[in-house]
Amino acid sequence: MVLALAIFVKAELTYNPTVRILASVIDFSESTLNSQDYLAYNIDLKDLFRNYTNSDISYSGTAYIKKLEGFPYSISGTIKGERSAVQKKFSCKSDLDVLVMNVGKMEVYAQDQTVYLVMPMLGDISYGFNTGNDLFLTAPNLNNDLNRDWFHKNKGNIFHFVRSIKIEKSDAKYIDEDGTESSEFNITIPQGQGDFIWELLGMDAPDHDIKCSIYLDSHNHTRKITFDLSHKTPGAYISVFGNNLSTIEMYAPLPDGEQVTATIKRNGETDYTNSFSDNITYTSNNGKAYTIDCTTLLNYVDEGMKVEVSNFEVKENEKVLAEGYMKGKVTTKENMGDVFKNAGVDLSDVTVIDWKTIKNDTASFIDDVISQARENVSIFNLFE
Repeated sequence: MVLALAIFVKAELTYNPTVRILASVIDFSESTLNSQDYLAYNIDLKDLFRNYTNSDISYSGTAYIKKLEGFPYSISGTIKGERSAVQKKFSCKSDLDVLVMNVGKMEVYAQDQTVYLVMPMLGDISYGFNTGNDLFLTAPNLNNDLNRDWFHKNKGNIFHFVRSIKIEKSDAKYIDEDGTESSEFNITIPQGQGDFIWELLGMDAPDHDIKCSIYLDSHNHTRKITFDLSHKTPGAYISVFGNNLSTIEMYAPLPDGEQVTATIKRNGETDYTNSFSDNITYTSNNGKAYTIDCTTLLNYVDEGMKVEVSNFEVKENEKVLAEGYMKGKVTTKENMGDVFKNAGVDLSDVTVIDWKTIKNDTASFIDDVISQARENVSIFNLFE
């Protein structure tokens, strides 16, 4: 009888999709959450989303640019600014030094879909660029910490939820970076199901079905989970993958056959800090790919959060455009007031240029800016 029961349990865990998904949820709460490789290990997601990602924040720090295409000297300086998710406004003011000389200020602003560059250091040259994309996306406002206690309290909800959703095993396979092969299970969450999940995420229940896929190895350990966002943007998705879900990838197609991908990978084996390798890749339709790569260190402190960005590199295809380093502090700010008013800037008269104009002939745009700078600021002629 014991042998027969063991064979039955093994068969269910191997062949029954519903049982396998339920086993994977248990494994996630007991194993993945406790791994230093887990993307959000040692991070309070509820606090991060509510008090930083979706809140009003201020920041200050220092920056160092050791390489800038077409400029033979390093640049250092201070930075400070504010960001408001509610106002959909951003400000960044910097005071820059080259060698032992102060060369002036450079400022970056954003509102809704538009980025503004205001450059007092170049004779008050100003440009605005309409990106056509929302620059102030928000994260779920979690009502509970996503931890082992939450899974334990909701084990009944999870059990009934798994039994009520549609689960289909496909023939697709995923091979992890360590060579482990996983099988795909396609999941459809019908409209009206999973109220406890939407409550956790702090959002209204969607008025449509939710589709995702999950890849499980032979031990029902989750190796990859992908959420289809086609109901918002056709072809868009968010995918979390790795042995202990160490990496997140966010992909969105853009108009005119372009696309953008953002990847964040946790660097584990550190108890004293949170370390991530980051990449953003924007692929244009003219054969060029623009990438930003960096390593980010994140530490919580009493007054907020300390951030260090090292190995910062900007590329156009394989050509390095800039390299640098930045460190600073981010704090939540109450009663912020208007971001642009606080920065003392008026952008109403800035001419906004369609991003396509810059993208199609970036070199000419940069040459025009440099030419104007040399006409307006004589100090730049010293660096010939």
